[in-house]
Amino acid sequence: MIDKQANIQDYIQVIIRRRGAILTFFTVLFITVLIGTLKQRPIYEAKAVIQIEKNSPRVTSIQEVAPMGVADDYRAYKDYYETQYKLLQSPTLMRRAADALGLNKDILRNKGKRADPAKRLLKAVRIMPMKNSQLVEIIAGDTDPKMASRIANTVAEEYIKYNLQRNVNTAAAAADWLTKEIDDQRQKLTIAELALQKYREANNINVLPQVRMGGEQAAEQVKSEYAKSQAVLAGYAERYTEEHPKMAELRSQINSLRNKIQGMEDVDSGNKTMEYRTLEREADNSRRMYEILLSRLREIDVTSTMNVNNISIVDRAEPPEKPAKPSLILNMILAVMVGLVMGIGLGFFIDYLDMTIKSPTDIRDIMESRFLGGVPGIEEDTKIENAEIKNVEIDRDRITHLRPTSPVAEAYRHIRTEILSLLPRDAAPKVIVITSAEPQAGKTITSANVSISLAQNGHKVLFIDADLRKPQLHKVFNLDRQDGLGDYLMRKTDLEAIVKDAGIENLKVITSGKNVTNPAEVIGSKRMMDLIAEAKSMFDFVIFDSSPVISVTDAVILSDMADAAIQVVRSGRILAPAAIKVKEKLMNTKAKFLGVVLNDLKAEHSDYGYYHYYKYNHYYGEEDQGRNPEKKKQTFKNRIASIVKYRFKDKMVKV
Repeated sequence: MIDKQANIQDYIQVIIRRRGAILTFFTVLFITVLIGTLKQRPIYEAKAVIQIEKNSPRVTSIQEVAPMGVADDYRAYKDYYETQYKLLQSPTLMRRAADALGLNKDILRNKGKRADPAKRLLKAVRIMPMKNSQLVEIIAGDTDPKMASRIANTVAEEYIKYNLQRNVNTAAAAADWLTKEIDDQRQKLTIAELALQKYREANNINVLPQVRMGGEQAAEQVKSEYAKSQAVLAGYAERYTEEHPKMAELRSQINSLRNKIQGMEDVDSGNKTMEYRTLEREADNSRRMYEILLSRLREIDVTSTMNVNNISIVDRAEPPEKPAKPSLILNMILAVMVGLVMGIGLGFFIDYLDMTIKSPTDIRDIMESRFLGGVPGIEEDTKIENAEIKNVEIDRDRITHLRPTSPVAEAYRHIRTEILSLLPRDAAPKVIVITSAEPQAGKTITSANVSISLAQNGHKVLFIDADLRKPQLHKVFNLDRQDGLGDYLMRKTDLEAIVKDAGIENLKVITSGKNVTNPAEVIGSKRMMDLIAEAKSMFDFVIFDSSPVISVTDAVILSDMADAAIQVVRSGRILAPAAIKVKEKLMNTKAKFLGVVLNDLKAEHSDYGYYHYYKYNHYYGEEDQGRNPEKKKQTFKNRIASIVKYRFKDKMVKV
């Protein structure tokens, strides 16, 4: 991946470049989703609606022990409803619903082979609170529409029963606790009253329990009442005898008031009555607590017998007529969206991991080398179509000669122009070594066509097959391999004897000749230097097709004897570190490193100018041949690359 600031054009180029991986991922995902959707059993969803009120209906004025509702506080309100939603999805409730539906019996009949029904219901049931209301939807899904409605209704019913049972259980627990507390409080009350009675008798305290007022105000009120009674008694004495019932009743009241006054006066005389008051208060408190607990127990007994609930069913579920899922249209839309997004993401990820040299930009930015030119890929089934040869498969290694008007031939002529511009303009012969980092990079086809293009330009060219390990030049020109470079280096012949005619004007070739056991040694020998010196006297250019640099050292040795060196890189085949290492080895020789030729260049990897240069040249070349409509057709990828590069050439948007 190129380490530079990206722009929209780069992103579009990545998509075009990785379209194979993107389309493959998209197709696989789309087909998988389609098949999965078609094979999936339809799921029917039934919906029951329940209402969860804040407070239970008030049948009586008695407050429940466990109020079925919440206060008006918002936090308490929210927490209460969240708790209810969790209870609706609890395993305990689902087990109750499974029992009510008879699912556990099915497991027993099938000897436990089926999944846990509670877990099945947990997956089948969804709880959907309705916004801004007390209503809750219980949605159940199943392959059977009737079963779906049964599940929704059963869960709602069991939830109501479960809520009521929880309240009853809470009331029962409270009643048990109150019963124990009442027994304890009764014992405390009995002990307190006995202690009060014993203290009164032991200290001869003559104070009636009902006289509870204290202080000066209470004493004054009693004395005032006593004085009024004495006045009434004097009036009765004038009208009634001493034995009259009214006289007896009034005297009794006067005696009682006298005793009260005497008791109040005794309070000021010591602490005995004060301690008595303390015991009396303890007895009163115990009696009051006992009565409260007893009253609360009676209320619990009443509320536990009432079936009052704050949860009710609003709408019962009905068997649905149409399945809710799968939705073929929705799944396909999602598959398209996810497939495109993930496919493009995969394409960018693959491109990020790709560290190969692919484009002219990679050569300039990563290899930091001069880009001599790029050669488009040559189709295997391309045919030569001219006046002399019809329907014959192209010899790709001589396409510059066999089809000079093709875009590929023009690419080699462009490389020739670049080479000539970098070499000195004097008349001295030039020796050029063309090599690559790895085998099958296209160095032989590049060497052959560069040699042909130089010959077509009027230069006398000698093309030598210096790859003594895997020679190919004799196959390119259909020549006999024997009597070649190997024979010359082994001192078995002279130069004139090994030079062969290539069948192209101004071009001569030397094949590899006899196999040698030590190629590196003979290539670096003085005999090779003699060959180069003699060849310079006969030709304008001497082109060597050498062995790959990574495999052997032949090309590096030969470069020390040459004037210039060229590296061939096949687009998308070699990692950047390996290509850079080869360039450094060539630059460390005496030869001038001219640059890099990019072979098998794809349209989406090429520069704007390059692509259109080939396109327009192809167009005008075809015009000279009658403008064959078939030859003007472009592939889809080339059209897209053309439009993208044209639109964004001068208006790049930085990302």
